[in-house]
Amino acid sequence: MKKKKQYIGEGQKWFVDFLPKEVFNSLTEEERVNYQGYRNYQRHIGDSSVKISNYQKEIEKLTNLIKEEQFKIKGDFENGGWEMKVKMFYDKITHIDKNFQLNCSIERRDRTSLSKKYLDGEVKTFKKVPILKNKYGGKDIERVYKLYGRVENTQHRKQIYFGDEKKIRKVISGIYNEDWTTEPYEYLKDEMRILISQYSRYHIFHNKWEGFKNDTHNLKSISDWCIWCDDNGVDRYEWGGMK
Repeated sequence: MKKKKQYIGEGQKWFVDFLPKEVFNSLTEEERVNYQGYRNYQRHIGDSSVKISNYQKEIEKLTNLIKEEQFKIKGDFENGGWEMKVKMFYDKITHIDKNFQLNCSIERRDRTSLSKKYLDGEVKTFKKVPILKNKYGGKDIERVYKLYGRVENTQHRKQIYFGDEKKIRKVISGIYNEDWTTEPYEYLKDEMRILISQYSRYHIFHNKWEGFKNDTHNLKSISDWCIWCDDNGVDRYEWGGMK
């Protein structure tokens, strides 16, 4: 016995049952167009309803899995989960980590000459009129930015002077063997933060904070350290930053 022909949207609102071929052929052209349009969109609704039902089942399944994983992490009142065990072991090793909890930042300061700022229209008036120049050493005056780094934690702080941004870009280009002369400043800033994080962690570990603060640190010392790492097989990314 053949089963009754069914449409995917059967039982839904505005449902019209299957029309026998004889009935369909008896329709006017306009009625056929309307019926076909109805049937197409009714099928779309039916297909989407099936997808929604499947998605809801998947959501229920994932929700249960999430609850299971959350229980593993949190546990319950009587049985602590992984989080409690992490804290238990963390309390025993936190002394190892204290020297690596660093906040490394980069500051950019505008050290452009007053002449250049006036020529660029940034300065309109002066308390005392300076001697304006548009060249220095036979070259056009350019904008000058100096970069400073700072390494700190809750107890210690060390500022590092890097110098002229153009020179920094050349040094970074040499370290990475890439052209950094035209990269956006934000990219340069991020790379400098990674470098001083690696550099500082390494030296603080080997020389403690007291030794680190008493040593001289600058762009050259960081560049030399990167070269030393490459020559001696030291993976500086193990000391911070991202590969």
